[in-house]
Amino acid sequence: MDKLIDLTGQRFGRWTVLRRVESSKWRATKWLCQCDCGNQSVVVGTSLRRGESQSCGCLRNEMARQRFTTHGGRSSRLYRIYHEMKDRCYNKSSPCYHYYGGRGITICEEWLQDFSRFRAWALQSGYNDKLTIDRVDTNGSYSPKNCRWVTMKVQNNNKRNGRYLTFRGETHTVSEWADITGIPYYTLHSRIVKLNWSIERALTEKVH
Repeated sequence: MDKLIDLTGQRFGRWTVLRRVESSKWRATKWLCQCDCGNQSVVVGTSLRRGESQSCGCLRNEMARQRFTTHGGRSSRLYRIYHEMKDRCYNKSSPCYHYYGGRGITICEEWLQDFSRFRAWALQSGYNDKLTIDRVDTNGSYSPKNCRWVTMKVQNNNKRNGRYLTFRGETHTVSEWADITGIPYYTLHSRIVKLNWSIERALTEKVH
């Protein structure tokens, strides 16, 4: 019979061997092990030495979560935002390319090469499904220093082609005037852009 190899105190992956326990009916030597996460389990010695068992299962779960963080979430709203951001900056066939990539707007290397880093920044910066990504400097690129999460109203105010209206000595965006007058934004926008109303009429005529 081969001499028993004492594994007590040795580490195998995340397992630390505590002591030997009763062998199985097949005479396989078993060991009580403790995982780094605190869980304990009995593991066959050959599984430890061959690397077949490296943890109680927590390692496998962490690797699965990491794969999801790095490559997964492709059906999430956040991933769609990420994909659309890349599309308008680098895809010349995109309808929006002219306003972004065509003007030299790019994405920082950190985000461009790794969705998980963009996702980590987004979650740390207050992202939720009601917000949209916004560049503080509309002539600047997408990067942690130049981006924030805002409501669509703020986004409209920050657009490069945002229209400013001056009336009675005050200048505001269409969205801001909508708040001031109580006239719905799209109604006010239609009056100015599509119907070509005067600023005074657009801002003072009641909505029927």
